[in-house]
Amino acid sequence: MRRTRGTARGWRERGAAAVELAIVFPLLLLIIAGIVDFGRFFLIEIQLTNAVREGARMAVLGETSANVVLRAQTAAPSVPGLAVTTPQLCTSGGGGDARVAATATFDWILLEPAMNVVGAAGALPTAEAEAVMRCGG
Repeated sequence: MRRTRGTARGWRERGAAAVELAIVFPLLLLIIAGIVDFGRFFLIEIQLTNAVREGARMAVLGETSANVVLRAQTAAPSVPGLAVTTPQLCTSGGGGDARVAATATFDWILLEPAMNVVGAAGALPTAEAEAVMRCGG
């Protein structure tokens, strides 16, 4: 078998491509992990927002505080660690606003360990929502 010119150069270029891949691949995986984790986070945020909106609707209708909290919790059964704060109900005169706020625990599966490596785990957002509706009068 006869060697042609440039064969050694071809091997060097392949080696350089392997080194570049070794440098870029972890960064690419981190970006994909971030997309997946933030997608999960926004799903929880949407469900949490809908839950507090349902609770605020119940508060405007004149329900008790316990019923408002129960409605908000049943509106988002798949949200882990849903905690509804004591809602602000409508006054007897019909003025003011009804407020319902809630928080939920969210487990960052992929990004939290990566952020711990660089010491910035507290930079990740928490899942919380608030709904305000004007009371009829």
